[in-house]
Amino acid sequence: MDKSVSKSSQPSGGNGLPTSSSNGRKLNKKLIYLCSIVMAFLFFLGIAAFVFLFLLHKNPKATNENIANFRVDSILVSRFKLSSSKITASWDIRLSVQNPSTASVLYQTFYTWIQYKQERLTNVTNIAPFQVRGNNWTAENGKLVAKSVQADEKVIKDMATEMANGSVHFNIGLYAGYWIGNEEAKRVWRAVEAHCSDLKIGFSSHDNVGKLIGEPIECIITKTW
Repeated sequence: MDKSVSKSSQPSGGNGLPTSSSNGRKLNKKLIYLCSIVMAFLFFLGIAAFVFLFLLHKNPKATNENIANFRVDSILVSRFKLSSSKITASWDIRLSVQNPSTASVLYQTFYTWIQYKQERLTNVTNIAPFQVRGNNWTAENGKLVAKSVQADEKVIKDMATEMANGSVHFNIGLYAGYWIGNEEAKRVWRAVEAHCSDLKIGFSSHDNVGKLIGEPIECIITKTW
């Protein structure tokens, strides 16, 4: 056999290694494969993001810390009496709670208390559980009593000075723990603290009964969980 013919029958390159065109085809296949994986990953990532945003839109309250607005509508103070170191009084308050979101909110725990400056004058009072539907207000009543509560002497003097001028400024603190969501299995627990300050209670000169002066007072949320 002619040696030249035998030699020409060998693969291009003459050493048994793949040709450059073969390497290029394999490289292209790898690039196409990697691009397919990346595109598939981005596709599923996009679906996951869409589902997350959809659920967030359906239940926006679950991530909204300022879920509620609180307002003091009225206060009636009766049997108000000061001694050198004690205070006796009874507060009947009416609070309004707003749910600005679309899903309902169930208030499981709702505590309120009365303060004068930084001094707490009453024990914590629990308002019975109640529900606020989406985009609604609801009003709740509470009764807080101070039965001969010990107070700092300076606090009593400051309160007596205000009382002599016909009005006393009190504050209301509140804590609310609530469930967010329309479906029980998907509810989320949240809690807030709020402070309702500068509640001006006007007293008549002939009795120990006082009422809130002016418009309802909006409360400020001070802490969320």
